[in-house]
Amino acid sequence: MKNLVVAFLLLFTAAAQAEEKTFSWLWHQELKPTITNSFDSGGQLILLVGAGATVTARQYDQTVYKNNLSPDKLIMDKDTADIGAYLGSGGPGIAIALTQLWLDPQNGLAHSKALALTAASHITMASLIGRERPSGRDYLSFPSGHASSSYATATSLAYAYGYKVGIPAFALATFVAASRVSENIHWTSDVVAGAALGIYWGRASALNTGKSDYNIVPLVGAGFTGLSFHREF
Repeated sequence: MKNLVVAFLLLFTAAAQAEEKTFSWLWHQELKPTITNSFDSGGQLILLVGAGATVTARQYDQTVYKNNLSPDKLIMDKDTADIGAYLGSGGPGIAIALTQLWLDPQNGLAHSKALALTAASHITMASLIGRERPSGRDYLSFPSGHASSSYATATSLAYAYGYKVGIPAFALATFVAASRVSENIHWTSDVVAGAALGIYWGRASALNTGKSDYNIVPLVGAGFTGLSFHREF
């Protein structure tokens, strides 16, 4: 995931090469306003609901982990989970963003910002928190990078192209998150936190374009989690 930050800094540079001061443009016109405006009432709600959902999910971490130790109780088989791992690896999201930058520059830039900010946040949090993975592989479990990048892409696409693209994108992001839990690469609470992180930056990056009339926030309650879509007409 560390390579994502470098990749998107280069991607932003390519998108803004006509500017006289590329990095000044990148920071002052794109990243700084997105970061500053992200913590509005909608952003605060996403973080609050995401935190609540993460705390709720943590109660089931051990239960799901033990369930996955039984091959006949796995959420999905290994081959299927490997597909989810690839889809959430960052490559497909970057490919979509690059295609958008060519065909739809404004939304492509918003998507690129979402992925870059999500990757930077995920790397920072995972390094500082140091939670051990269920598999014991390392201490970079929380939050899930695959889930966060997938939900950042889904949120960005939903804001850019509406629910007809957004719903399938969120379904794929959920599949990616489930695949990471199924293989015991992440705890359930890791992917829930990752989803909230991706939604947070996907929304913030989309709103900074000044075009979107959508608003997306996660919902959590007794026995359910979901997303709320709101559009102004």
